Amino acid sequence: MATNNKSIDWQFTGSEAAKEAAATSLGTYTSSIYALCDPNGKPILPPRSDNLETSHTAEKAVVKAVLCGTGNAYSPSIGVPAAKRAVAEFMNQKLTKKLTPDDVFMTVGCKQAIELAVDILAKPNANVLLPSPGFPWDEVRSIYRNLEVRHYDFLPKQNFEIDFKSVREKVDENTFAIFIINPHNPNGNTYSEAHLKQLAELAKELGIMVVADEVYRWTIFGSNPFIPMGTFSHIVPVVTLGSISKGWNVPGWRTGWLALHDLDGVFKNTKILQAAREFLEINSKPPTVIQAAIPDILEKTPKEFFDNRGAFLKDKVEFGYSKLKYIPGLTCYMKPESCTFLWTELDVSSFVDIEDDIDFCKKLATEENLVVLPGIAFSQKNWLRHSIDMETPILEDAFERLKSFCDRYSKASLKVVN
Repeated sequence: MATNNKSIDWQFTGSEAAKEAAATSLGTYTSSIYALCDPNGKPILPPRSDNLETSHTAEKAVVKAVLCGTGNAYSPSIGVPAAKRAVAEFMNQKLTKKLTPDDVFMTVGCKQAIELAVDILAKPNANVLLPSPGFPWDEVRSIYRNLEVRHYDFLPKQNFEIDFKSVREKVDENTFAIFIINPHNPNGNTYSEAHLKQLAELAKELGIMVVADEVYRWTIFGSNPFIPMGTFSHIVPVVTLGSISKGWNVPGWRTGWLALHDLDGVFKNTKILQAAREFLEINSKPPTVIQAAIPDILEKTPKEFFDNRGAFLKDKVEFGYSKLKYIPGLTCYMKPESCTFLWTELDVSSFVDIEDDIDFCKKLATEENLVVLPGIAFSQKNWLRHSIDMETPILEDAFERLKSFCDRYSKASLKVVN
């Protein structure tokens, strides 16, 4: 006789511990919007199945590691020594106060580096300052750790410099760090040396450290040079997060790092170094085979590879920026200097039947098979992030669809028609 499973009182249920954090993740927004596109309609843009092209140097380095067997064994929890040394030496090229391999911890991409930063720094009742807009994984991890998240602002009309007044207003005795992204995703700006020094001095005054996500340091094509936050580690303790994902177009290789720029032994005395080692003991390790390739990837990739990549992105930014000028209801305050996006403010009042940025993006995906991400995914309502990392004919198609959609819903266009 069959048992009625519905009547059994099962002693297990799915945990909801990650529910709130998952709801704010970028992947949640991306997946839900792509799901609205019609696979049988016009090509979905941006394409999700593109094969990203990386440098031949990186490819050869991984093949060499595979053929030589140097990446076959388990990795030490804190990272392969050769990889840690290579990262330290690479970063030291622009630093006066040098890192040692012991200051570097290899991670599963920059995402785990963010997790590690939050895990080793968090304390009871703590709060952290995060950028708005900013990459949402910082917020996701903070929520999951039950940290209070406080957002600081930018000055769009001043090349998206940090609004230091908003930083001061958000700090209290429980604030332990300010997270920055430089170059910034999604603003697309690169901070000047003077601005970063001002940040370091403010952080010192407030008694907090600076955690700098510098994963986009290889995608700069503007006139403002990249200055690592570690330059100012003689003023304030700095934690640097990085990875090879953006610079080499290899997000699937999942290899990054966290570097501790100590100030007079503060990290050692406050047991930060010890905590980093302990958390990595119980966490996943990046692929050993990629770690084994890191020295060749960092040391031997020719400058020409990054120059070509930068020229490609700059050309696409110029193209996209010029197109946005003729699209109603969208304002791009600055031409990006880095990254692969355009960041625009959405004037909802300019449209009919558009409630907010999420509504805009959902209707755009449904009607045009075009995916643009809502600003709320980056903690800023009624802004939009547009990908420009496509060949020109595809990008032109994307902006033609965007203009057609905006014209269709624009109050000004409707008045002309009537």
